[in-house]
Amino acid sequence: MAEKKKDEAAEVKGGSKLKWIILILIVVLLLAVGAGAAYYFLIVKSDDQAEEAGDGSQAQGAEAMAPAVQAPLIYHRLEAFTVNITAPGPVRFLRVKMTVVTRDEAVVAALDKHTPMIRNDLLSLLAGQEFATVNTSEGKDALREELKQSLTGILTKAGEPASIEEVLFTDFVMQ
Repeated sequence: MAEKKKDEAAEVKGGSKLKWIILILIVVLLLAVGAGAAYYFLIVKSDDQAEEAGDGSQAQGAEAMAPAVQAPLIYHRLEAFTVNITAPGPVRFLRVKMTVVTRDEAVVAALDKHTPMIRNDLLSLLAGQEFATVNTSEGKDALREELKQSLTGILTKAGEPASIEEVLFTDFVMQ
């Protein structure tokens, strides 16, 4: 009788191990199926869609995969601007030296070509600034953006390339 109980206990333990092994195999199988489905939908489908968008040539696909190479930055210094600015009390002066950042040599040539028009418009823009506004860092940032937009507008109006990335102050003095 004692032997019979031991045999039954051994069968129960063996059956329990078999259940665990089957459960683990099912989980591994489900993970493998999920990984295969993810690979198919994320990798294979996106490649098919990319080929449908283009003509399917491998050369075009290789170009699309390569990172875009950008031209080096070009820093072009403009002449200094000195203007009277609006302020309560004594007369205030603003002297600004700035550098235009671009990646296009044609923009530099256009800036040199249209210097009189650029100086006229930027002098008017700078003279309209208020001391209290320009005296803050937010005001300076806003002025830099206004100068960039003005330069872009001048070059566009003149029919020149206008790809200006940034306007940097190299000297900013208020008295």
